[in-house]
Amino acid sequence: CLDQDEHSTSVGYNLRALQQAASSLRERLSPEHWNAIVHCVDQFSADCAQAGSPRAFSAVQAMQALDAASSALAAITGAQTDRMTRDDGWQLLSIGRHVERLGFLSSALDLAVEVGAFEHTADDADSADENSSHYAALLSLFDSTITFHAQYQQRRDIVALLDLLVLDRDNPRSLAWVLGTLRSRLSKLANTVQGQVAEIAQALPDPANWQLADLCRLDEAGEARTLLDVLATCQRSALELSDDINRRHFSHADRDNRSLLA
Repeated sequence: CLDQDEHSTSVGYNLRALQQAASSLRERLSPEHWNAIVHCVDQFSADCAQAGSPRAFSAVQAMQALDAASSALAAITGAQTDRMTRDDGWQLLSIGRHVERLGFLSSALDLAVEVGAFEHTADDADSADENSSHYAALLSLFDSTITFHAQYQQRRDIVALLDLLVLDRDNPRSLAWVLGTLRSRLSKLANTVQGQVAEIAQALPDPANWQLADLCRLDEAGEARTLLDVLATCQRSALELSDDINRRHFSHADRDNRSLLA
């Protein structure tokens, strides 16, 4: 579902939620920033209408609509990065984006392992095409295609893939980079919660403890158990961190206080 209001996981629903949230703090956004959000929502709705109804659906036009929305969202993120004051609001905005990125990317890698994306090697001629398609899909999902080819040329092995997508601290789409950024953002919120944020940051997994050889190793059952454990920990940490931040920063009063105010 691209543009249906009733589906909370659809692109259209989330774009409208973005516009609604932005309208609540309209006075803090520059005119260019606000206009970019409005234009993105309006353009996506128009593009989806052109893609047709479910009975006469155009996959090509749908991909064009998604590509245009992706470019518009990149511009919106750029405006946030370039113009917003680095106060707690901006830090929490960035934390939220990276929490979602951590959960999504670790889930995507976990699914890739589950469907056997790492079972073939480049030396297996019968599965070379399948192997290439798995790699292309993962690299595209992690927005790391250009970086991978620049660093590893035509390699198609699990070592190169996991090195870039899990451990590379210079790749903004790797799990290690996302975790490092989350720690940095959380540390800047420490003064607002009397030092408790440091405790939240310490609960995140530490990529310094991950070894590439361990992540690539298969057990007797042919499973990359260490990798799967790391990915499960990342997914769990993303959910727990989201809940923790919500309790600490978005609960205006606890239940006892609310009962006293009633």
